[in-house]
Amino acid sequence: MTNGVKSDGRRCGGAWRSLFRLCARTAFYALLAALALGAASPRVVAESGAQQGALQPPSIPPQARQQWGRDLAGPKFSDPNKPLSAPPSWMARGIEYDVWADGANLAMTMDQHLYSMVAPFAKRFEAEHGVRVAVKEGTCSVSQGLLVRKRVDMGGFCCPPAASDRLPGLRFHTLGVSALALIVHPDNPIDELTVEQARAIFAGRIRHWRDLPVPAGRNPLDRPIWPVSRLHCKQRPGHWRAILDHEDLFSPQMNEVGSIPAMIHEVASFPDAIGYEVLYDIERYVGSEGRVKVLRIDGMDPRDDAHLLAARYPFYRAHNIALWEDKALRKPLAQSFLDAFETDVTQVGDAFGVIPVGALRKAGWRFVGGELVGEPP
Repeated sequence: MTNGVKSDGRRCGGAWRSLFRLCARTAFYALLAALALGAASPRVVAESGAQQGALQPPSIPPQARQQWGRDLAGPKFSDPNKPLSAPPSWMARGIEYDVWADGANLAMTMDQHLYSMVAPFAKRFEAEHGVRVAVKEGTCSVSQGLLVRKRVDMGGFCCPPAASDRLPGLRFHTLGVSALALIVHPDNPIDELTVEQARAIFAGRIRHWRDLPVPAGRNPLDRPIWPVSRLHCKQRPGHWRAILDHEDLFSPQMNEVGSIPAMIHEVASFPDAIGYEVLYDIERYVGSEGRVKVLRIDGMDPRDDAHLLAARYPFYRAHNIALWEDKALRKPLAQSFLDAFETDVTQVGDAFGVIPVGALRKAGWRFVGGELVGEPP
């Protein structure tokens, strides 16, 4: 599907794919509704006040609706005590830089968010220590690939590591967390959703904006809901998987985009769209791609760090850097860089939408070594 195609033509490009996915999942959703919910589908009920016909499952007890949401939400962390095994030939290999890092004393690749923070810090680190630091912008998959090939000393991830990221001799260190905000077009009268409504929208259980309550004095948006998703890092825990665990749980009407600017552009361009992104990237691209509105979730604004610190706000990313701790691969300069950068994040993290680890530890988040592994008890 090509971004920027206007009107209903934006949906036509993926019509065949949507039809196939819809047919393939019909049985799944029917079974899920029967077993998990104890009812075939939600039904429309009338409500008092200005908003009528809100989509609700009144015949399902609240506890069952909450369980439905928990069953569909994915894990937020992986077990740090289960490293992969590797053949002796891989274990014996040293680190060999690629051409882009020739002559460097330290080579690293960072996901897009961390790169914005690391690149300027690396310049200061070079000047202070008289070394050359090569920093490559990429994605979590790029970082994983270069670590597997042993081409870098450090790799940055926008997510907690998957089990497949835990290479022998590799240690993950968390830098902080960032709230993942749900966003809509500025003209959408909706200001907030519940967690259950958010999951139901992206799963295709709530399909029309008029089926959601709006603040008094506003008219409901008389359009079908158009969910937009960016399903990056599918094997890694956290991020969008806290909404729905797997891509097959998303609505067949979903439009999948491949980049952060595309997400902002789609939601800013179409009044019926809803998507998600971290606050820093929303601010970074909202000028060039258009304006969006950040929604509250269960009354909590993702821009208020207190909600995420208390683990009440449910959607976020955990930023991690991996570096080698194996004796043959460990580089003291890499540890020095990480220690200094962690201090820098404490000072500048707010500008990048990152709550640093010091605040997380104080709030009771659980760590194993330097890696975040769980929310407060």
